[in-house]
Amino acid sequence: MASAPSRSRATGAAIAAVGLILALLPLYPVYGTYDFWLALGGGVLLGSLVAVAGACWRLGPLRTTAAAAAVYFAAGGFLVMRSESLFGTVPTLDVLRALALGPIQVWKSMLTAATPVSGMDSLLLAPYLLAILGSVITGSITLRGARPQWATLPVGALMLAAITLSTYTPFAPAVVGAVLTVGLAAWALRSGHTGGAGNLALGNAPGGSRAAMAAATLVVALGVGLGAGAIAPLPNDRAVLRDAVVPPLDVHDLASPLTSFRQFTTGGESLKLFTVDGLPQGTAIRLATLDQYDGIVYRVATNGSAGAGQFTRIGRTITNTTKGNPVAYSVTLDQLTGVWMPGAGYLNSLTLNDSIPRDRRNGLNYNPATGTAVTVGGVAQGDQYTAEAVIPQTPDDTVLAAARVSPVTLPAPQNVPEIVDTLATQFTAGASTPWDQLKAIEAKLHTAGFFSHGLEGEARSRAGHTAERISTLLEGTQMVGDDEQYAVAMALMARQLGIPARVVMGFRQDHPTSAAGTITGADVHAWVEVPFEQIGWVSFNPTPPTDQVPKQEVPQRQQKPQPQVQQPPPPVVPPVELPPAPPVKEASDGSTPNDLAALLAALRWAGTGVGILALLAAPAALAAWVRWRRRRQRRTAARAPDRISGGWSELVDLVVDHGADVPAGATRREEAALLGERFPSEAIAPLAVRADHAAFGTGQPSDAEIAAYWADVETAARRIRRSVGWRRRLAARYFARSAMRDFGPLRAKFPIPRINNSLKKAKNQ
Repeated sequence: MASAPSRSRATGAAIAAVGLILALLPLYPVYGTYDFWLALGGGVLLGSLVAVAGACWRLGPLRTTAAAAAVYFAAGGFLVMRSESLFGTVPTLDVLRALALGPIQVWKSMLTAATPVSGMDSLLLAPYLLAILGSVITGSITLRGARPQWATLPVGALMLAAITLSTYTPFAPAVVGAVLTVGLAAWALRSGHTGGAGNLALGNAPGGSRAAMAAATLVVALGVGLGAGAIAPLPNDRAVLRDAVVPPLDVHDLASPLTSFRQFTTGGESLKLFTVDGLPQGTAIRLATLDQYDGIVYRVATNGSAGAGQFTRIGRTITNTTKGNPVAYSVTLDQLTGVWMPGAGYLNSLTLNDSIPRDRRNGLNYNPATGTAVTVGGVAQGDQYTAEAVIPQTPDDTVLAAARVSPVTLPAPQNVPEIVDTLATQFTAGASTPWDQLKAIEAKLHTAGFFSHGLEGEARSRAGHTAERISTLLEGTQMVGDDEQYAVAMALMARQLGIPARVVMGFRQDHPTSAAGTITGADVHAWVEVPFEQIGWVSFNPTPPTDQVPKQEVPQRQQKPQPQVQQPPPPVVPPVELPPAPPVKEASDGSTPNDLAALLAALRWAGTGVGILALLAAPAALAAWVRWRRRRQRRTAARAPDRISGGWSELVDLVVDHGADVPAGATRREEAALLGERFPSEAIAPLAVRADHAAFGTGQPSDAEIAAYWADVETAARRIRRSVGWRRRLAARYFARSAMRDFGPLRAKFPIPRINNSLKKAKNQ
């Protein structure tokens, strides 16, 4: 039958819920949207309701856990994953699957995503799960625990967890710490003095114990509040788990898009790659930034350095400190495929259209150091996204000439041809500053070289940018190539001079016949970028003009006249697809082998933990089984008087388990006298008298009398347990002396230390 908790307990549960919300507030900078408040507040409310229901209906731990799990799945669609749920409320099978895997996967995903993670609904599982779990625990302790003030401990633990899972940016640490400290300390002290609404608490303990418990509670609350407030304002010294987590996405093994440069140019204007709306005419659109050369290919390094950066998962908003002109644009993909996403400037936000599947939307990664984005699931025809970005302003040459090159660290190039170093020294002879050296290299390649894509009717020009191809470009009688070779050659020359440089592949809509906003194969380009202090990365274009062709035209083969016949229509140009990329280390839909490995690792750890807990609980379980078996035999004895006597024996065994010495062979009344000395407030003597009447009196006790006697025995046993300290209760659970008696010689071989000899002293007196 349901019973409502007392008013003071209900008040304590409400205060604990508010304290739990304050404890989880450090997670707000990770999300930064109202969705966080909905997940946090809804989780605390639902968890508190589960705790109240468990207290009213006296649900055990397993039933309370089952109720919390049911609420977690039922409300997860509305509070966390509304975009994936039916009508924004009813969870689908995909939502239920995400909720089931969330407790295992969400922590790694949250720690490896760039903050704020707005737009990544599945990551809201972290505050939602912590809120439900914390409110069920704190609420249950407050409503049903013997000492409600111990609910401050899980609140403090969750606050420390929230801080370590958060970022360097604190959220009102002084306010949160002060309010949490004062509120929890005042509530803990009040609950201790009021005795927990009728249950054994500080009010029933001696004055010294009450003061000690109050002081301990105050210290815990002060430590939680002031400690959090003390470490939060120090972003550089704050310890967060993000520092210890390796980003899951490594694009080093992906095929470099520069290797497909000629595939774009072959299609020319007929190859419609994508359309862009909102960018000024001529704005450079970046596809990929390449910063590591190994003699075969220029690729993406992502080693975490200031120049190469690293890719992290992002939501709708992105932290961006770049200064420049803000722009907002939209992109609609056509025949461009692969994993790289074209974009301009450095992003403030990137929002993929809802029609894109969730696994590809959740696989969005961005590198703020290079300004490039990649999606794990790849792009497809018809994909749309909108972006807000900042395009840095490039000052005039006078300002750049006086600026210093920024000492950015990039991976050292390998297998560079000797001709690169030789010509770099030759081209820059007389240049006194890095700016003059860069402009000299750019001008020499731009004016002395010749342009050719190697297409039909053009001068021979092989694709690629290997060390052999760059040597052929620079050592030949004529330098012939396109953006792929000239950009790589200039970048390598700059690196040989100690200047950090990288190659960017992208698009510039400078083809005279292209429709506005339509990017085709004719708009593909590659250029060089070099960082300058207080300015940023500045572009250099060493590629010769397209009309600067070799001096000797390629002889054309004489064609024989052919009869005029109707020609078939030109073939359809297939979409340009980058070379197949090996699987990345993480797929955001949770179905990759890495996620399975993480699940198996978590299961192994869980199994190890369960094994350790089982080993620790084995003595208590064995003693509990002995006590249960003995109790069952006593309550189901064949004779009614024996069932009454069994109840008295159960009470005597209880005090023996808690360290009291009861002499063997004593009568019930002698035993009652000894117990009365130890527990004067309990009516123990009448229980002994009733047991004697049942054993030696005339007639047989009825079933109702037996049930009433056992109920009185259980009441007395419950009060006796509460009157002793927690250490004695723990010792009684693990080292039950009465249970050891049933093992014969084991008790003599393994004596249990006496915890309380007051009964023996009373007997001797």
